[in-house]
Amino acid sequence: MKKRQLLIYITSAILSIALLAYLLLNLDWEILRVAFSDIHWGWLGLALLAYLVNIFLRALRFANLIYSRPVKWLELVPVSALHNILMYLMPAKTGDVTYVFIAKDRLDLSLTEGTATLFAARFYDFSVVAAVLMVLLPLSKNEIPDWIFLPAIIFCALILLGTIGILAFLKFSKPNLESVSLLTETQPKTQEQAPALQKVRAAWNKFILGLREIQSHGAHGKVALITAGIWLCIYSNFYFAAKSMGLPVAFYHIAIISMVMIPLTLLPLQGFANIGTHEVGWTSVLVAFNYPYKTALAIAAGSHFVLLLSVLVSGGLAFLGAQFFLRKQKIQTTDKHG
Repeated sequence: MKKRQLLIYITSAILSIALLAYLLLNLDWEILRVAFSDIHWGWLGLALLAYLVNIFLRALRFANLIYSRPVKWLELVPVSALHNILMYLMPAKTGDVTYVFIAKDRLDLSLTEGTATLFAARFYDFSVVAAVLMVLLPLSKNEIPDWIFLPAIIFCALILLGTIGILAFLKFSKPNLESVSLLTETQPKTQEQAPALQKVRAAWNKFILGLREIQSHGAHGKVALITAGIWLCIYSNFYFAAKSMGLPVAFYHIAIISMVMIPLTLLPLQGFANIGTHEVGWTSVLVAFNYPYKTALAIAAGSHFVLLLSVLVSGGLAFLGAQFFLRKQKIQTTDKHG
């Protein structure tokens, strides 16, 4: 493990403990006790189901993003499940990168293609979130304070302009042979010592390579629709979690919260399993929407608990279920040829 990564983990552990201590000392346990004492199991089941569908849709998106060869959706479900669990539990988005190595180990997908498809997935995530918010923000302008509304409009405008610019670049520019050569697996090992600018350039080239391959397969529209379904599942998971505890929260407030959470989850220092980051983002937005602080903190803590439960339970079910069916298919194939 690199010293820098080890330092991030140690700092994140200390931060997690500190933020957890603050949460335990300031949380109104009575609100949470009442919420969990009368849990609505139907809503909780819907929250788990929404997260499970989210995992399946992420696998379907990667199946459409991978360009070197056709990959069955079922083969990507365990990859998606493991990736989701690690992405959530590990700090500072370090878990997101695990997709590249899980896909290589389980599917023999090259690191180049894994990186390119991961970058492409995040491109669609940002674009879809911005598009959804551009619809919701004008409808809720009277409720949203200016300190949230104005940055949100700027964020959405920049993302959508960037999306249009990148798609126009793909349509009207020709592939750069030099860029493609940088992406081969036979690059010199000295790349690790390359200047930061060259690393950024290589990352950009991988991103563009992935989008070009997706474009050549005509999958932009399909992937965008799948991504919209992914975010609908994420919003639904949070909404059903709040409903299961009888805590009041509007559905569109959750979409606003998701926008605030994006920069928070990109911070280089944060707790494991988003401890603290989740509570800060949720509580800040809910208080801005005139929720009482104690209620907002209870909603944040409760939704965080249900999210952790969703990640582990739904992720575990998706992984084990897919493994079972893949093993069954393998046995059936062996019997046919035996």
